[in-house]
Amino acid sequence: MKKSSFIVQWFLFVFMAVLLLRTAWVSEDTYITLRTVDNFVNGYGLTWNVTERVQAYTHPLWMLLLSGLYFFTREGFFTSLALSIACSLAAFGLALKMMSRYTLATFAGLSVLFFSKAYIDFSTSGLENPATHLLLAIFLWLLLRKNEGRSQKKFFFLSIVAGLAALNRMDTLLFFIPALLLVFLEQKSWGTVKSLILGFSPFILWEIFSIIYYGFPFPNTAYAKLHTGLGRMDLLEMGYLYFLNSIHWDPITLFFIFTSTSLAFYFGNRREQTAAAGVVLYLFYVLWIGADYMSGRFFTGALLVSVILSFRLLVNLPVSNGIVLLAFVILLGMTSPTPTLTSIDDDSYSTGRVSVTQISDERSFFFQPSGLIYDQRNFIQPYYDWVFRGIQMRADGTKVAIQLNVGFVGYFAGPQIYIIDQLALVDPLLARLTPIDAQNAKPGHYERLIPEGYFESVKNNQNRIQNKSLSEYYGKIRVITRGPIWSLERFLVIWQMNTGQYDQLLKDYEALEMP
Repeated sequence: MKKSSFIVQWFLFVFMAVLLLRTAWVSEDTYITLRTVDNFVNGYGLTWNVTERVQAYTHPLWMLLLSGLYFFTREGFFTSLALSIACSLAAFGLALKMMSRYTLATFAGLSVLFFSKAYIDFSTSGLENPATHLLLAIFLWLLLRKNEGRSQKKFFFLSIVAGLAALNRMDTLLFFIPALLLVFLEQKSWGTVKSLILGFSPFILWEIFSIIYYGFPFPNTAYAKLHTGLGRMDLLEMGYLYFLNSIHWDPITLFFIFTSTSLAFYFGNRREQTAAAGVVLYLFYVLWIGADYMSGRFFTGALLVSVILSFRLLVNLPVSNGIVLLAFVILLGMTSPTPTLTSIDDDSYSTGRVSVTQISDERSFFFQPSGLIYDQRNFIQPYYDWVFRGIQMRADGTKVAIQLNVGFVGYFAGPQIYIIDQLALVDPLLARLTPIDAQNAKPGHYERLIPEGYFESVKNNQNRIQNKSLSEYYGKIRVITRGPIWSLERFLVIWQMNTGQYDQLLKDYEALEMP
């Protein structure tokens, strides 16, 4: 590597590191996972409420990585930040390596990451996005490198990266399917099939474990967020509004994704086109499911892929065009209501923002109480009311509580309290009930009614639900989540539950009890 190129890379890398340190924060949802991590490390198993087995996290790989660090630190705030920043910097460093030449135009493409509110916000936060970014960068490095070869060994590495990404968050597999399909068809043989199976073996083994241990193939959060009772047109409208919100609060992110992927389809080679197709497939999925309530969270992986693809598209642009493009990126990035380079102090970033469509600027809520630059001596981190509520519950010896926001409260309340989550993210029964007023709720945050007798059931570890149909259904849930793991009866109930043989019980209950 030329000395000049190394100096440029080093300055860019340090700039990203400083930007991440200035904007680093931990989300409340991260502490949902951290409660499982804390239980796991302290011998309670992969549980959230220690009396039942429920997968309360969407990202098994991220949870396991956090657990490995937490085993030594026994602390959540700095541990999650350290892992987030390490993965984010590794992904950025690999992106730098994939720039074939440093021109003003390629620098303009790279600088999109600096100005993207979504990308910077979720390069920390403690959620799984940084690991997704790193795995996407590794996959593209393998897929697009010049000495590509047509070996089964390379296909195996592509498969294992895609499999790890699915283990990190299952829906991100959509990014990888078109490229894997292309490489598979180029090399199709029984050996290629074997490489595919071996590459995905960590994900396959996790799914087997999940069905055996938890009783279900998907995280409980998936059932809570997708079982809404909303029609497809309602979900599509929510997804559309999520895209529209990003254009309002973070205009550079979707603009660059759409521009870069379109150019990749038009000018790129087949492998670049399949990478762009993965972005389109994933974005369509986001639209299809009604997206999320955290503004921009689902766009960060797509943006990184688009930036890496842009390196090849922009490298031969003349200097004059590069100057125009860089100026455009800076101007568009600074039109955000809270630009990444300036939105860190008390005056500009102190109030939580929620759009009229119930989509949140999540960092604006938690940056001051859980931002790294606001850390102070002798102050608990995060410094937030819900943290103090959890600490008080632990001190009072509370055994059962009903909560709407369970991350901070659950972690700091400790393992001895059972928390009923009205949003159902960690509750195996409520996740399968139709939400209250889902039409007007935050996307992905759907409140449930507490069935009569459910609180008493939890408190006394008995089935005291009043409605007969729901009581029978809850009895099956208890067999799965609380019964002996290796019971023949339990495996029969798991089969019947996952094949919908008890769904009529829920319909009977909701026909009588739901407003």
